[in-house]
This record gives sequence, structure tokens and C-alpha cells, in this order.
Amino acid sequence: MDEKKTHLDPDQVLQQALVIMQPLVLWLLRSGVRHVEFSVAIKQIFLEQAASELARLHAKQTDSAISMLSGLHRKDVKALLAAMAQQESKTTEITRESLGRPTVPSQVMTRWLASGWPDNLPLAGDTQSFETLSRQVSSDVHPRAVLNELLRLGMAEQVGERVRLCRHAFVPDQQMTEAGNLLAGSTADHLAAGVHNLSGSGSKKHLEQSVFADGLSQDSVRQLEALAGNLWQQVLSTMVKAAVPLNEQDEPAGGDQRIRVGMFCYSEPIQRKPAPVSKKKPRKPRRTA
Repeated sequence: MDEKKTHLDPDQVLQQALVIMQPLVLWLLRSGVRHVEFSVAIKQIFLEQAASELARLHAKQTDSAISMLSGLHRKDVKALLAAMAQQESKTTEITRESLGRPTVPSQVMTRWLASGWPDNLPLAGDTQSFETLSRQVSSDVHPRAVLNELLRLGMAEQVGERVRLCRHAFVPDQQMTEAGNLLAGSTADHLAAGVHNLSGSGSKKHLEQSVFADGLSQDSVRQLEALAGNLWQQVLSTMVKAAVPLNEQDEPAGGDQRIRVGMFCYSEPIQRKPAPVSKKKPRKPRRTA
């Protein structure tokens, strides 16, 4: 999209962003994060993104420039920059690239789902076995350690010398750390794709599509949800089979690009608007003789 021809209405964009914020705020509230903590933390995001935008525009990243673009007070900019400098020396930065990066057990699970192999595999063996599957993903982590983690998460069961895949029995950790990381990473990348398509420079457009239908019965929704699940299994299998050899080819040569392909399905009852309340006062009943 040509940057010079892009004119976004700030008021309209704010209203659209507030719609996006509704489920995010619900997640924050259910997790015990209140407005006071969020309002302090969001200042750093405005500062970081303002600095990034100035760098993209090849403009000087002065305190005044960051303050002007972000709307933050110059005192806040100075304080935040000092705090961020101390954080960088003490902690590891969490980025979109790191959030949701699959662990070795989750990679084994994904490859198993996409491989077309049986849900019940021998623990060891030279051909189709759990050990072979685990070695395909990583030679640094022992298959026994991978299996122990899958057993802990309820993603697999061991019976004797065989391992059974549990497709719908995933039990995340109590703090939902990995599930939260996956949600944050995939949602951020989804939004990044849409924001680039709306306001980014260059001719490249990211795939960002969805299908919407309403006025459906619960039975129809269940049918469509089942169809979406089946289609995702096909997409998952096809993408993994294509990505594995490309990764094995590119990573040793210094490949520095990443890609995320996702799919989601959501349904809920339509929120009907309440009927407008009449402002007319009810008539008093007439008296009869």
C-alpha cells in the first residue's frame, strides 16, 4: 500500500482498536491485571513503537520526537528510557519472535499429528516409532525426556513399550504459561499482518482473511466447527510436510526469516439489542360509573 495514499481516521481507528481490546481486557481482568498496572505498562509500548516508527522514517529519536509522536510527557520518556536500560541489563527481552515459539515436545506433537503415522507407536524402533519421531525434531533432547513432558501434559499415554497419542486431552500447566505465550504470539502476528496491510509500506500483502456467517442454529454451528477442524488438520499436515525439508535446508545456511500460519474458529450467540424503552407514560385506566 502506498504510504502517501494511506489516510487513516484516528477517531475511527481508536474505535476499532477498542473492539480489539474487549477480549484482551477480559483476559487481563480474569488474570488479576487491573487498569492501574496496565496503564503504567502500556506507556513503554507506546515509547518502543514510537522509537521504532521514527527509525523506519529515518528520523532522529530524540526525547522530544518520541514525546511528540507517542503523546507521552518528556519526563515519562526520560524515566522510561532509564528504566528500560536497567531492565535490558538484568532480564531477557520477550519479543513476538520468542512468544509462542514451540518447545521440543510441542514440535514432536505437531509432527506426529501431521505425519499420518498411527496414533499408537512403539516406543523404540528404526522406522515408525516415538523415538524416531523425537530424533527427527531434536537430537539434543533425549526421547525419554520428551515423552515424560508429553505424559505430564496429557498429550500422550504410555502402555508398556508403546506410546499413544492423545489428540484431545491436552492439559496445560496451571499457570497457562505456554498456552498464554501461544495466544500472545499468534494474536500479535495476526494483528501485525493486518496493520501492515492497512498502513505498511511496500507492495507485499500478508494473507489475512476470514469467513463470517450469522443467523445460524446451534446444530449448523456445530457442523461448521467440525468442518473447520477437519480443514485445519489438512492445512497442518500440508504445511508441516512442506516446512520440515525447507527448514532442514535453510537453517544450516543461516536462514533468518520466520513464518506463522494459523487458523481459528469462534462462535457465540448473537447479542440482540434490547427493544427501546418507550418514554411515554402509561395511560391511567378510565373510571367507570
